[in-house]
Amino acid sequence: MSSMEEDCFDRLPDALLLVIFNKVVDAKSLTRCISVSKRFASLVFEADTVFLSIPPRKHNSKADNRSLRRNLFKILISKLIAKPLHFFHRFIADRSDTDRKTVSFYSPKEVLKHFQQAKTMHMELPSDDVMTGLEGNDSLLKWKARFGSEIKNFVILSATSFQKRMQPLSSDDFSENNGEVLTDGQMKLQIVRTISCLLAASARHYLIKQVLEEHHALEDIIASDVCKQGRVCMGKDEVAEIRNSMKSMVANTDSSLERTRVPDLSLKLWFVPVLELPENGYIMKGATLAVLRPNDDGQIGNGSKSDLFGFDGEEREKKAFNEAVREMVKMKKSYLMTMDSF
Repeated sequence: MSSMEEDCFDRLPDALLLVIFNKVVDAKSLTRCISVSKRFASLVFEADTVFLSIPPRKHNSKADNRSLRRNLFKILISKLIAKPLHFFHRFIADRSDTDRKTVSFYSPKEVLKHFQQAKTMHMELPSDDVMTGLEGNDSLLKWKARFGSEIKNFVILSATSFQKRMQPLSSDDFSENNGEVLTDGQMKLQIVRTISCLLAASARHYLIKQVLEEHHALEDIIASDVCKQGRVCMGKDEVAEIRNSMKSMVANTDSSLERTRVPDLSLKLWFVPVLELPENGYIMKGATLAVLRPNDDGQIGNGSKSDLFGFDGEEREKKAFNEAVREMVKMKKSYLMTMDSF
């Protein structure tokens, strides 16, 4: 009778149980395992791979928030028309303390504080309120950023339309924009989109720094969002770099923005009115690819090509995104500009 009642998990060595827990990954599921047994409770928090989906905060006045976003968008557009690329610092500095301290999600510290052995961590945040300037359900916006102590590489892929190609293209598909030239309006919207994505990425980097302060074993960390729009990635070298910078960080550094400072950047932009992706059967309209790197990092083309790929999304879409990037960087015509820090 005793042999029949014996728990099979009791026969498994601790090392094998940890392998199982590392396959579970989800922090909430792992935490629930604590109540299974004392043995589980003693091993769960030794898992070295953790995923945490962070829920959004509930706001009482959604209408007010929508109105605020619309007003901010209007301010961006009006100032871009008057002084393109020169208003960023003033816009950021003029935002009220109340607005700057608004955080749209709960802090992950409470859930993650016990996972001190974690080496790999993936945090999934609520969707960002990114001002895209894109309309329509088939529009596309994807971005990815690599950070160390500050931004190292930033890539944005966007399109006014991203669809499966159902039939061959006609001449009408190419008549929307003759030539690969961005209009002034399109360029201004692209700049607004770029700033908005940079703000979202720098806020995630700020959150990552807070997590690294309490998790000393971490080597790889990703901060993505539930809509799979953007992701901030840091590998072992980048984590080591940011840890060193945090040790020498000035004590009175302003943290009211709740984001990392964005340095002076160089921007290279490609634009294609209609882009066919025959390998994966998609078509993009109004496709733009923006690559940003720090000004002191040399020419943009000198970076690793692998930094251009790896956007988040469904598997079939990821291949199409990679194909789009490969085709666009082949094109000779591009736009070059610089962006001041903010």
